[in-house]
Amino acid sequence: MNIQMLTDERPILHAASELQGYLSRMGAEEILPPSWTLGVRDLTPYGLQPPRDPKLDDSYAFCVDGQQAYVYGSNSRSVLLGVYHYLRMIGCRFLRPGGAYEVVPVKEKAEDFFAQCAHSASMRHRGVCIEGADSIENVLDFIDWLPKLGFNSFFLQFKYPHTFLQKWYEHINNPQIAPQKWTMAQTVAADAVMNEAIEMRGLLQHRVGHGWTGEALGYTATGWDKDHSEMSPETTELLAEIKGERKLFGGVPTNTNLCYSNEKAVKLYADCVIAYAKEHPEADFLHLWLADLFNNVCECENCSKKIVTDHYIHMLNVIDEMLTAQGLDTKLVFLLYQELRWPPQTEQLNHPDRFMLMFAPISRTFLKSYSHAGELPPIPPYELNHIQMPTTMEANLSYLKAWQERVNCDSFIYDYHLGKAHYGDPGYVHISKIICEDIKANKSLGMDGINSCQELRAAFPNALPNYVMGLASLDVELTFEQVAEEYYRSAYGARWQEALGYLTRVSELYNADYVMGMGKPQNPDMAKRFEAVLRLADEFAPTIEAALADGLSPVERRFWEELAYHRDYLTTFTHALLKRAKGEDPTADYHAFADLVRRMEPRFQQSLDVYRVLQVTRNFTGLHE
Repeated sequence: MNIQMLTDERPILHAASELQGYLSRMGAEEILPPSWTLGVRDLTPYGLQPPRDPKLDDSYAFCVDGQQAYVYGSNSRSVLLGVYHYLRMIGCRFLRPGGAYEVVPVKEKAEDFFAQCAHSASMRHRGVCIEGADSIENVLDFIDWLPKLGFNSFFLQFKYPHTFLQKWYEHINNPQIAPQKWTMAQTVAADAVMNEAIEMRGLLQHRVGHGWTGEALGYTATGWDKDHSEMSPETTELLAEIKGERKLFGGVPTNTNLCYSNEKAVKLYADCVIAYAKEHPEADFLHLWLADLFNNVCECENCSKKIVTDHYIHMLNVIDEMLTAQGLDTKLVFLLYQELRWPPQTEQLNHPDRFMLMFAPISRTFLKSYSHAGELPPIPPYELNHIQMPTTMEANLSYLKAWQERVNCDSFIYDYHLGKAHYGDPGYVHISKIICEDIKANKSLGMDGINSCQELRAAFPNALPNYVMGLASLDVELTFEQVAEEYYRSAYGARWQEALGYLTRVSELYNADYVMGMGKPQNPDMAKRFEAVLRLADEFAPTIEAALADGLSPVERRFWEELAYHRDYLTTFTHALLKRAKGEDPTADYHAFADLVRRMEPRFQQSLDVYRVLQVTRNFTGLHE
């Protein structure tokens, strides 16, 4: 194959390499047009509207027939997205991170490779944010997977993603695997490799978010670690005053707010941002967040004169002015989260075009989607350090509406379907439907996309949730049923309907909010549901055995083998939850569950984040060994 590239931008070079590699595996080299053209081009002749922002908005057009073969994009990343869309149209499936979960069919006729499409992404923002415990290979495989599903961005939290790598290599929560000491120097080196992978694909980079307040105080804030070192009086005066004291909140710099009426504290925060922006031009979006947790903001006389959001907006404007003075056009992301759910009362953004609003409804229910929200209630009055987190969809959305009445700028939702709630839906079908419905409702909420705060190792029993998220964000006209059938057919083969029916029923019986600790632990209705899950798992065991005895493709065999392990996982987990729902002691059953996932992690490391599932079920469900 001869591939002519209109420019030599790295994502286009990568697109050409990927196209040639996959088509070669499919047997196309002898039967397709020998000459291809890839590049950035005006797409209006192909029926597409010009992008509002060529850097951010993705459109592409491709055509392969007996006479021509081309893939054009609105930017270099869009060319790569167009290549993967073409490959999906001719039968390739990218079912999970890693080449072992790809379906690449061999074809014999030229017509089998013919395809034509002109498409603009339904949403501008389509990304994932790192969480959990991850190896370097996990992160690189995930970055590679993102554009194959139509995602266009990746978010590496903190200045460096040290805490996520450290949790894996030191095997926090899994004493059955010998830990390896993991250093900051290793993280910095790994970050450079990740950055290279992101840039090669032209993905938009989101950076930092957590840690700025700790950095402003002089700490290396790359996680939620405690720090017991002595603090000077000059530094102490910069901390939020709570109940008459200025100290690290819970001993954790990342969870500690500053005294935002203190201009020295504001200047230190701003200086950290400017220095990072200058040192990291690869960061397309810098997230500027305050401390994590809530009810931890400054109560001093000057801070109390305004709500914390007004102090926040003032600081954002200071940073905007400093970036402008430095000639830096870095986009800044501010968030609606915890105390910052309340919109500003006196301040406003001076230059909204610099900013992106990020709505982060971390306490939302996942039993229903945004599309099912009813009438929005008024937001309650702000009470300094006495706020409560909303759980209903309507209550969460009321804050977004209040903000939108004050601020008009680009925006997206930072959501948590795969951050912890998915452990409350071990069938992964319900949460996938919610993702699809949320995405379809996104524009009606005045938003333009999603960034998913999630474990990267969230593919147990399969990766349908992310598959739906990527494809539906790229093309909101796709239905859940279309995507689910495509996925299950490719993953499970001839018995795909049995697998889908089984996992759908598991999802129907589980309740994500219950597993996340909402409501009373003792619950007779949930006890009945868990008993039904155990019967269902027993009834499905012969189907798994029969499927594994069939003539399966290598990919299908992997999925059925993982479903066999998933049945054991489901059974042990459900036994513990059943005891909890009955008001009995679940300790022994939860110990069996923890032992199982720890023991099986080396074999199924890519599928299930053992660190995170144990952390979540202890902290939110209240289970313990």
